[in-house]
Amino acid sequence: MWPFTRQTQVSPEAETAKRAAEKSLQEALAHHPDVEAKLTESRRVKEQLKAHNRANRYSDWIESFVLGRLSDG
Repeated sequence: MWPFTRQTQVSPEAETAKRAAEKSLQEALAHHPDVEAKLTESRRVKEQLKAHNRANRYSDWIESFVLGRLSDG
């Protein structure tokens, strides 16, 4: 059998990659409240747009109904 030895030293590239990953994670966690606030705001605006569009569709329906009645009469 060949005598394989376990490598006990970590390569510099692996250390650099590990530090970069840890830094990225810390930055992501630090910005988490900002991202969450933006997501909440985006959802709120989306709901407002849906309500606005619904109101516009209803308004358009009423307008077409009234104009249809006026043109018949």
